[in-house]
Amino acid sequence: MDNDNAKNFGLETGTIIDEKEFKRQNRIPSMMELIWKEIRRDPFAIFSVLMFITLVVIAFVWGNLIDEAAVSRIAPRQINLSPAAFGSLGTDESGRPMLQMLIISFRNSMQLSFMVTVPIIIIGTFTGLFIGYYGGYIDLVVLRIIDTIIMVPNLMVIAFLSMWLNNWGVREFAMTMVLMGWFGGARGLRARVLQEAAKDYVLASKTLGTPNIVIIFKKIFPNVLSFIMVSGILTLASMIGFEAGLTAIGFGLPFGVPSIGRLISLGMNPIVLANRQWQWVPAVLLIFFMSISILGIGTAVSRAVNPRQRR
Repeated sequence: MDNDNAKNFGLETGTIIDEKEFKRQNRIPSMMELIWKEIRRDPFAIFSVLMFITLVVIAFVWGNLIDEAAVSRIAPRQINLSPAAFGSLGTDESGRPMLQMLIISFRNSMQLSFMVTVPIIIIGTFTGLFIGYYGGYIDLVVLRIIDTIIMVPNLMVIAFLSMWLNNWGVREFAMTMVLMGWFGGARGLRARVLQEAAKDYVLASKTLGTPNIVIIFKKIFPNVLSFIMVSGILTLASMIGFEAGLTAIGFGLPFGVPSIGRLISLGMNPIVLANRQWQWVPAVLLIFFMSISILGIGTAVSRAVNPRQRR
């Protein structure tokens, strides 16, 4: 529509809309605008965003200001002091202040979760896009491999590797979580890509001779980006809980690495469980609120990218 038509648009209703106003009213909102709109409409989503930002700031800002070497020193004179006797959150069985140890442990767990989630999404995205688009024998072989590995319990694999490898550390644990974590996302994305690949716009692009790599990343990828975003958010939440659970039972991070799972494992001691709640309850509450905040954001994102769920 030219400038004169845009300015005169709406004369029948007694209003005059200039070109900028016309474009503003008819502009298609971006994905981030849709997500922000859904968050603003949902009080729980707003609460989740604020909680997530607060926890991330505590982990990566406050956590980096703490001298981990000084805090980790054993202090025999202040072992197992309660919050009433020591202040803040008391001390642990080594006399270390629980508040600082909690923040350091949370920072380490968050760093590991982000470090694992990013490659999981990248590997799952590339695999799901290619096997879903090309199909045929490539899809059949890769899908059978994925189905076979998914049937193997992750806990059994990680427990075996942690006992078999002499140098089991943070890097080995992270690599194992990545190798065992990308299959589900790739399988789900493959199903979405199969649906997109059968649509008219893809068939028309193939007819026009558009290269497959262009069709995958410029045609199909934008239409499945919503699924990837939601999958990434849920993967982050699951990785936080997965690390905490494995470390709590002794198959996760090494003993000398502070983490949320290590603090939760203190509660497995009956004496600590009954009499020293300050040593493990804050860690449980922290991971609970972090998971809830991520899932709350994920729910809002899911509504934003799915028109049928929008309010």
